[in-house]
Amino acid sequence: MGGEIGPEKCGKGVNGDLGLDPGSAVTGFPPGAVNGAQHVSDAVAKQAKTDLTAGYKDAAGRPLSATASPDAGGRTLTAGVYRTGSVPSLGLTGNLTLDAQGDPRAVFIFQIESTLVTATDSSVSLINGAQACNVYWQVGSSATLGTRTAFKGTILALTSISVNNGVAVEGRLLARNGAVTLINDTITRSPCAAGTDTATGPGTGTGPGTDTGTAPGAGTGSRGGPGPDLVGPLVTIFGLPGLRQPPGAPRPPAGSVCTARNFTASVRIRDRAGIRTAKVYLDGRLVRQTSRTRFSLRIQVRGLRIGRHRITVVAYDRAGNRSRTSRRFGRCALALTVPRFPG
Repeated sequence: MGGEIGPEKCGKGVNGDLGLDPGSAVTGFPPGAVNGAQHVSDAVAKQAKTDLTAGYKDAAGRPLSATASPDAGGRTLTAGVYRTGSVPSLGLTGNLTLDAQGDPRAVFIFQIESTLVTATDSSVSLINGAQACNVYWQVGSSATLGTRTAFKGTILALTSISVNNGVAVEGRLLARNGAVTLINDTITRSPCAAGTDTATGPGTGTGPGTDTGTAPGAGTGSRGGPGPDLVGPLVTIFGLPGLRQPPGAPRPPAGSVCTARNFTASVRIRDRAGIRTAKVYLDGRLVRQTSRTRFSLRIQVRGLRIGRHRITVVAYDRAGNRSRTSRRFGRCALALTVPRFPG
């Protein structure tokens, strides 16, 4: 591999660290500014590249929470792992809102089989405690950010990242096998706010690159999601109802699969450091706490209101890492059957 790293035109720059490995040429700085350290094929850059590979694989291997539409614009999404369905690429036209629902540790991961492309003047908004340090875009080939896009999160691209004119990124641009290209853009590292679970290690602040050569990123800083130095427990929740609403009964909330019967949910937790404790919440109410990695719990549906409900598992490992996984289900109304009498 090898190549250059730097913007084609640069009047702005990188508020964080910039790195390249392998390679030796960093162009465009100056006139572009790097308000941090530059690591060019040094030990930090090489370790960051190793961490990027591990983080990419970690993000790609997380269990799916929901299927994303081909264009994420105009939607509001809660924490989880989203994957494009029949269309391998993900687009963004307009604004995407990420809602942490009051949990600043909420993690959003987008698994994109092929490309990520944002339209001109598109944006990602964070509400209710969501943080850019906990947003990850795992891209199977390359990403392109359209002119004046206001983007949030870390892009983990297998090949390259192209950033058009006037883009502002709160996060990191990490390319494994290709160039990162900037044109008069601003990239700002996004450390998590105090009080959240963070870990420090190589991998923050991948710098801009040209459209020639290869420029996997490097750097140091705070991270809040996939990666070898902060891989938290991997939680899977299954066994939630797959029943359909009985004929004649009121329809459940959009997107819910509902049931009127009690059911058993199962939880599996994996972590290399070992599990310290896991807490299970039903609609925000603690219903179980355990140190087991495999367990089940009986959900008494008949005591719940009709509508949408959420099961959340918060798991802590012995290394101090934490992860949060949620699944939704719907509580149906029972269909009424009118008895028939002869005569």
